Amino acid sequence: MADIYREIGILQMRLDRLETWAGPGQAEASATGIWGDLALVRSELAAVRRVQDQHTAALTGLHTDVTGLKADVTLLKTDMAEVKTALSKILQRLPPMRIDAPPV
Repeated sequence: MADIYREIGILQMRLDRLETWAGPGQAEASATGIWGDLALVRSELAAVRRVQDQHTAALTGLHTDVTGLKADVTLLKTDMAEVKTALSKILQRLPPMRIDAPPV
């Protein structure tokens, strides 16, 4: 019978320390536990969002720059095609080059 009373006493001590969301430990857990961690996670998430917004702005600027560069390259390709055509016409009008002629 003494063992039963001892077991009941142990269970009562364990029950006194038991913390549940509906029990006396909720206020303490809310102040320092999960809710404190949640506030930290929210602040870190806000910082991540700020950095992501900065990166988005930078990428948007880079996209605009690359689009401009692509247009410039297209224009340069067109210009070079015209230069090649003009140079080809000029070379056709020149007399053929003699290989055995001494340099001037």
